[in-house]
Amino acid sequence: MPDGTVDAEREGEDEQRTEADGEAAAETGILSSLESSPFTVRSAEDLSEEELAEYREIFNLVDRDGGGSISNSELGDLMDTLGINASQEEIDLMINEIDQDSNGEIDFEEFVAVMSRRVKAAYTPDQVRNAFSFFAGDATPGLIKPECLERVLLDYCSDRVNKDQVQELLRQLETDSNGLFNYTEYISMMMS
Repeated sequence: MPDGTVDAEREGEDEQRTEADGEAAAETGILSSLESSPFTVRSAEDLSEEELAEYREIFNLVDRDGGGSISNSELGDLMDTLGINASQEEIDLMINEIDQDSNGEIDFEEFVAVMSRRVKAAYTPDQVRNAFSFFAGDATPGLIKPECLERVLLDYCSDRVNKDQVQELLRQLETDSNGLFNYTEYISMMMS
């Protein structure tokens, strides 16, 4: 075979492998965090001050009116942002499941009880880290540009989220001074 033919075949194989690797990486990592998973429970006493502060920050983002609790309307907004199409009945069921004092809203202590559960995923932290790394491009290891994450979510999750939902999700990411998202910290928080 002429050398040009072999090179063309290798390039074709590389493109196929890259696309297949991308789909596999997306399925095993980034997408898994959008899907429901079984949980293991950690008690609030096991949480560090840093974790509690992070949960407070998340809680405050969801508690848009600053009332000190998450209403079913605010939970509905969160579900929309995450690309989860939940009916009002499903949102009410979620509230009822979490709401220990039966006041119809989720207070911070109830929120912490739910958030302190850890994802017991079918994927290891290394697999999820590799999935993020695959899409991170030339970013520093452990970091990803929000625009890369946006592209992945739109390319591989378009059946679950639309562009507005992805942009809302990206607006809520904490980025460093260079505008990069630390996916290593995110994976540690979700899967440790």
